[in-house]
Amino acid sequence: MYRVIRPLNNNVALVKNERNEEAVVTGLGLAFKKKKGDVIPKEKIEKVFQLRSEEAKNDFMSLLKDVPLDFITVTFDVIEKLTRKYHYPVQDYLYITLTDHMYCAYKALQTDSYVYNELPDIALKYPSEYAMAREALQIFRSSLLESYPDDELGRIALHFINAKGISEATSGGKIDNRKAILEAIEAELIANGIKRSLENSNFYDRFMVHLNYFLDYIDRSKEETSSLLDMEKQVAIAYPKAFKIANAIYDIISRETGVDLYKSERFYLVIHIQRLLK
Repeated sequence: MYRVIRPLNNNVALVKNERNEEAVVTGLGLAFKKKKGDVIPKEKIEKVFQLRSEEAKNDFMSLLKDVPLDFITVTFDVIEKLTRKYHYPVQDYLYITLTDHMYCAYKALQTDSYVYNELPDIALKYPSEYAMAREALQIFRSSLLESYPDDELGRIALHFINAKGISEATSGGKIDNRKAILEAIEAELIANGIKRSLENSNFYDRFMVHLNYFLDYIDRSKEETSSLLDMEKQVAIAYPKAFKIANAIYDIISRETGVDLYKSERFYLVIHIQRLLK
């Protein structure tokens, strides 16, 4: 049973269950005329996004505070529609990271600070993800910002690739030394001339959100389900400094958690760091 903490719109609500665990639920009309404390009928719920840790809860509440509601609801609807249509299972953190990315791109475009990437084209290797990205971009253009560039296709596809999962996230467990890991990563960034500033605060904070979600959903299996290994050499050539920093951060996380990480996560770290370097 879920009780409403806060309706987000007619189809999305922040709720808690009988164990007082918080979650976000989606479903057609499930929050219509609902108020705090009301019960959401089970048959109305189509998707439950569990806030498995305090960090996940804080990141989602930060998202609610910083990102306009239409970006949240449109992105949630896009993910629901496309994952059903393409029978493409994803890990729950995609709802946060893709929402955050689309708003970050929107703000960059509005302030004329959008950075176009030099990533190699991977459309042939990931046709389903690119098909989803094309449909997603059409919806984002019609619902949020008409001027989203074609450059977003590859970035949206990468979000789906990175979040692909056969089942629910295999971890969700507490990382006991999370604070030490994040401090070590911040020290690595500072050593390479990257500090949080007024100018880079959006990109920096978004990177920290990504790291927190990565630690929340870190996969302890050894199966590489979303491999981007074939692209690493190209990315290392295109972004040598970002790759060097990403590799150091990757090693910190692997060493401190004792987990055999997806090699593809290193690729994704490069993308975040390259934005900070620019």
